[in-house]
Amino acid sequence: MIDKLPPEIQQATIATFGLLPTSLLARFLWHHRQVVLGRRKFWSWDLLWEGPTAALCAIVGGGLASYLGMDALASHAMVGVVGWLGPRGIETVIAEIVRRYSGGGKTS
Repeated sequence: MIDKLPPEIQQATIATFGLLPTSLLARFLWHHRQVVLGRRKFWSWDLLWEGPTAALCAIVGGGLASYLGMDALASHAMVGVVGWLGPRGIETVIAEIVRRYSGGGKTS
């Protein structure tokens, strides 16, 4: 079935499913940290959202690693970092980069 898809979609699908376990592990570890800190219960509705979030982070991290020309091991590391940060963490990092390089904040 995957043979009927365009080559770009085939490559993205294979890369995403190859990186998904790394992202799932990172999101699970982040969820576990929230449980330890008392911010969440382990078995909660929040845990259901970690699957789609991990898939999104695998796609974003894989795309970023591909853009930066990273090899397979570095791609997994990038996906792990992006998976740990999640959507809110990525938003914070991007906002800080924009603030720093757009002249919005003082730099020493």
